[in-house]
Amino acid sequence: MPTVEFSAVIDGDADRIWNVLKRFGKISEWIPAIAESITEGDQPDGMVGSVRRIRLQDGSTLRERLLSVDDRHRRLSYCIEESFLPLDNYVAAVILVPLTGESRTFIHWTASFDLRASDAEGQYEKLIAGLFSAGNDSLQAFVRKEQA
Repeated sequence: MPTVEFSAVIDGDADRIWNVLKRFGKISEWIPAIAESITEGDQPDGMVGSVRRIRLQDGSTLRERLLSVDDRHRRLSYCIEESFLPLDNYVAAVILVPLTGESRTFIHWTASFDLRASDAEGQYEKLIAGLFSAGNDSLQAFVRKEQA
């Protein structure tokens, strides 16, 4: 089971960044590659068990379920339920840690998954790492824009 990790420091208050991340169904607000994201059914956005449907700019779709939300520790986890990617048992988590005395935040993303076919070159690990990196850059840009 491959595991991918990505860490960075984001300029911005941890609580402000957390308020963006925990709006689970609103991911399209801050990731340009996502054309649309909606929360399915009548569950409130950000409630454990809620499902978001994502449509990418290229038309591909996926569904993700929110597994946990911990406001105190600024941590959430989710899984992919349906995807065009040849991955199974995908579970991801993100945690925020405020840097003492600074308006900056340490962010750590992780994901683990099973592959349906051999991937000797690690292309799917690289893909997920690239998604984390791009998502992190988009989050940083969104937070900066909100602060302006």
